Amino acid sequence: MKETEHYRWFEYNGHSIQSLMSKVNPNQVIMPVSQSLLLFLLLDNQHKKILNLGLGGASLERALVSIPNLHITSIEASQPIIDMAKRYFYLPGKVDVICQQAEQFVESIKAKYDVVLCDLFIGEKSPDFLFTECFYKQLCEITTNKAVLSLNIKAENNQQLLKMLLIIKKHFINIAIIEFDNYSNIVILCSHEIIPRQSVLQQRLSNFTQIELSGLEKTIDKMTYIPINQ
Repeated sequence: MKETEHYRWFEYNGHSIQSLMSKVNPNQVIMPVSQSLLLFLLLDNQHKKILNLGLGGASLERALVSIPNLHITSIEASQPIIDMAKRYFYLPGKVDVICQQAEQFVESIKAKYDVVLCDLFIGEKSPDFLFTECFYKQLCEITTNKAVLSLNIKAENNQQLLKMLLIIKKHFINIAIIEFDNYSNIVILCSHEIIPRQSVLQQRLSNFTQIELSGLEKTIDKMTYIPINQ
């Protein structure tokens, strides 16, 4: 864990910043990739049960816990990461945190979720199971018929990304992807229902006041919609 007067974060291998937190405004989600995972808030106001796969520094938890009627369950395989999130990153006590491998939890749970957020890495790589059909079939089984899935991934190449999108499309037909200028990450937004066009999302963003989402303006402009018939 490292910090300056205004920020706190931890690093992977001493060079990759993880979970940057403002010490002045801890509930603000700062990093663009993490911000984009919150796009689901502009899709439907009925999301109640959220499953977050990958706790990290609890940036999403700190932001979402302030919204009424949301119930958040976070899955983290590393107990030291959970302990660090509690001690240094203000992990809200209202969040249910389970120390378990994400794929094992998804395989065994019987509950239904309205939103699944997935920000999982082994070092700086996306785990292999994120590229398998079994995982998305299981996610489909534990989500409601209006569910939204947001994934932060790093594909090794375009072929791997395309194969992944084709797999996801079998279970979540509506897909948009977001690429970033300064990051190799790609965020994939998936839904059983139609994802609103960019102009609609921008309008909803301008009227959204529950938490700070202003950084999403540029993210929405970068969205690419995958045609349903492909």
